[in-house]
Amino acid sequence: MPDTQGFGKAVQDLDFIAVVDTMPMEITGYADVVLPECTYLERYDEIRNAGHRDPYLALRMPAAEPLGDSKPAWWMARQLAGRLGLGEYFAWENYEEVLDWQLKQVGTCLADLQQTGVQKFERTGKLYLDGYEPWYFNTPSGKIELYSGALEAYGFDPLPNYTEHPTPPSGFYRLIYGRAPMHTFGRTANNPNLTDLMAENDLWVNPKVAKIWGLRNGQEVWLKNQDEVVSSFPIKVRITERIRWDSIYMVHGFGHKEKRLRQAFGKGVNDSEMITNVMTDPIMGGTGMRGNFVTFLLEEPEKSGNS
Repeated sequence: MPDTQGFGKAVQDLDFIAVVDTMPMEITGYADVVLPECTYLERYDEIRNAGHRDPYLALRMPAAEPLGDSKPAWWMARQLAGRLGLGEYFAWENYEEVLDWQLKQVGTCLADLQQTGVQKFERTGKLYLDGYEPWYFNTPSGKIELYSGALEAYGFDPLPNYTEHPTPPSGFYRLIYGRAPMHTFGRTANNPNLTDLMAENDLWVNPKVAKIWGLRNGQEVWLKNQDEVVSSFPIKVRITERIRWDSIYMVHGFGHKEKRLRQAFGKGVNDSEMITNVMTDPIMGGTGMRGNFVTFLLEEPEKSGNS
């Protein structure tokens, strides 16, 4: 999560917090109660409904029994509802009944999808408009609006207006984060099969920047952002032309501080820890988190309250 310091303070003010997770992530350390969830390979999930060019339904079904005391989320919800006197809203014994009922509404059943996994259906609506057929959009004019009178009425720019993005100060570089094909966000950093493929993230640094700082491939550095927040762990440098000279890049999902994550503890840097400036779009509420800048610390910093 971005703004981890603000999040930690907010959590401390809560009277009670329950956490549902598949692993002992950092958030479980804040919990009064932990409800261990089984992974997607051990449970049924909601039917995947995709109304694409060819509409289809897809089934996710368990490949193995849940380990230990872990349970699917539907089981937790049903158990809690029963204890709260709301059991009438969960008038079934297992989620397979729900899926089977839903599928029968469209002329198939759970047994069929357990065999095929995916079923395509005939499209009932139009994919394209026919020639100059009139069409009305959900706007005041019924047309595509490049100039929005509705936004203007609320005091916003009726046309998109360029806003210059913040630039890094001298000696700092824009923090860019992304994904790796062998990991799913931060959920799989403790999976030994996947950490065999990628055990930690590294820091992509442009050769021009590496020369200025005297950095070497594989060298460990710590990061400090524009708000003086220092990374808890070091990260290894990867010198590459694949990143601009004014930016650095790392894969998200590493730098875990929970020691029970034996594969993931202390491996690389947690990009979220470095994200303390979160910009919010005033119209639609979207967040921009790439306005954070970091510099390099070549020696291990002394531990402090903000590290």
